[in-house]
Amino acid sequence: MKSLQVILGSYIKAPHQVFRNISWHRPKTVSDHRMIFVLGAPRSGTTLMERILHAHSRLFSAQKETGLLSPRNIFSRDHFGLSTEDNKRLFSESCDVIDFLTRAAILLESRNEGRILIEKTPQHVLRLGFLVKHFPNARFIHVVRDGRDGYCSALKHPNVRLNSSAAYARYWKRCTEAGLSVRTNPIVHTVRYEDFTSNPAEHLEKLMAFLGLELEPAQFEATQVKADARASFQRHQRLAQPISNATVGRWRKEMSGSEVQKFQAVAGEELKAFGYELA
Repeated sequence: MKSLQVILGSYIKAPHQVFRNISWHRPKTVSDHRMIFVLGAPRSGTTLMERILHAHSRLFSAQKETGLLSPRNIFSRDHFGLSTEDNKRLFSESCDVIDFLTRAAILLESRNEGRILIEKTPQHVLRLGFLVKHFPNARFIHVVRDGRDGYCSALKHPNVRLNSSAAYARYWKRCTEAGLSVRTNPIVHTVRYEDFTSNPAEHLEKLMAFLGLELEPAQFEATQVKADARASFQRHQRLAQPISNATVGRWRKEMSGSEVQKFQAVAGEELKAFGYELA
């Protein structure tokens, strides 16, 4: 209900923009721009992944989730941390959401020494097939985490409003199904949070090879991560700590048997598809 109120509220002050939004969400543009998308179900480790990539000398992140593909009014807010003036100019120059995203990426990269933009909006995983089609030269990193652990983490996050295991399982199922639909596409790299945090050196090396870049030692340094202002928030406190698998399997202690069974009844097949054992 809260999400619906947010969506409706974004149009109340500008009802004349409804049809422009509809048009923008049906883009004809196919972008040849090479950028990096990090996405996945809520609380899957996408922020950690973003920060590790941001520490690379050839990459950068605006540290802002755009939500450009959500049903909200695109034109009612600023994106990428750019000024209102920049956003207005980009809106006027662009013909659809893909064109806008491309122009914004080019602008940001020009202001960041030509480094490659990382766009991290977790829920964009739901539109992964769409993005792959419209950004054929981009690279997509799909972060997957055991949905039961994700649920435990989501309970402590004020912006994830899925407060029952079945509700979170339904959303997690949609996210993972979207990832499975393009899993074999060569521009999509899937990494499990559990594997990455257990052996970051091995999996980061594979990831950087996928991106066509050399791994850099700074990507492992905790001081690089501590620079992220989000680390001051309780929900992102692990950003200021070394990479660790300490929270893997937390669901075994934190979820009741009933909650586990309700989750697995909804998304058991998807858990198995990504190699997670059922209780």
